[in-house]
Amino acid sequence: MTSKGAVTPNRILDMGWNFARSRALATGVELNVFTHIADGKNTAGEIAVAADSNLKGMEMLLNALVGLKLLRKRPKGEYFLAPDSQQFLVRGKPSFLGDMSMDSIQSNQGWLNLTASVKTGKPYMRVDEIKTAEDFFPPLVKALFNLNYQAARYAASFLRKKGKKITNILDVASGSCVWGIGHAQEFEDAKLTAVDFPSLGKVAHEYARNFKLHDRFEFIEGDIRSVDFGDNRYDLIILGHICHSEGRVYTQKLLKKSYNALKAGGALLIAEFMPNDGKTGPAIPLLFGLNMLVNTNEGEVFTAKEFKHWLTACAFKKVEILNKAPTVSPLILATK
Repeated sequence: MTSKGAVTPNRILDMGWNFARSRALATGVELNVFTHIADGKNTAGEIAVAADSNLKGMEMLLNALVGLKLLRKRPKGEYFLAPDSQQFLVRGKPSFLGDMSMDSIQSNQGWLNLTASVKTGKPYMRVDEIKTAEDFFPPLVKALFNLNYQAARYAASFLRKKGKKITNILDVASGSCVWGIGHAQEFEDAKLTAVDFPSLGKVAHEYARNFKLHDRFEFIEGDIRSVDFGDNRYDLIILGHICHSEGRVYTQKLLKKSYNALKAGGALLIAEFMPNDGKTGPAIPLLFGLNMLVNTNEGEVFTAKEFKHWLTACAFKKVEILNKAPTVSPLILATK
């Protein structure tokens, strides 16, 4: 027993087991546990057979997922999905995010070297360099598609309601082109141009075909630092989660380059992990900053205040924060 208000080690001990939580979730996704339950298999035996797994091992996994509140268990031993598992962990749903849990496991090796990166300031892996990026990003951007798609559709709808006329879109460091696709769906006459490393072109073309946008789609291969965006060419430029890997100097250069490429009245949309102005929270953007330390040459996270300052310095006339976007951080919209 502890007295009211006593300090306990529980929170620290809990953090020490976060690796086990992420691994249990990833195994549940890998074995399609959540999908099997959604298909009506509710006992440990039924789920074990469907997942081609050992009964004892599966029952232990299921009980752990109950403890994590990802599953619910009835007195007779039947398992059911929690609401968020039903929404985000059933494979085949448009909102499926399970592949992200697999990516988090694959990122563990870099995080195991965090101490060295903090001491030296140097990354374990340089995913912002083309020789690494070509292998690293294709599976990652596919895993992230569903997470970012709803935010892209929200931003596109917001621009539509503002009366924006958009006929040319540039999606910078496009990945799967999720941000561009979300806007091209809203603005049906718009031409969509994406720029990224060569291996991402295959992914972007795949998604453009899936969304029947291939006749309005163009992909430019290259490093965004050297590709010419042109002048007064686009109505909308999207920087979808790229500034954090570019770092402080190159982000400011990218903002200026984007400003020059926009037509008068054009818009720049920025999606980013943004901590508060004092960098005291939320935890996810701050942890993502460490992720950039481990995995990039110069990457870090920036606050909305920093972005506003840089955008104003570029001569953008208006900078808005879209706080209601269905994403992990607000979106930034700057108008030329």
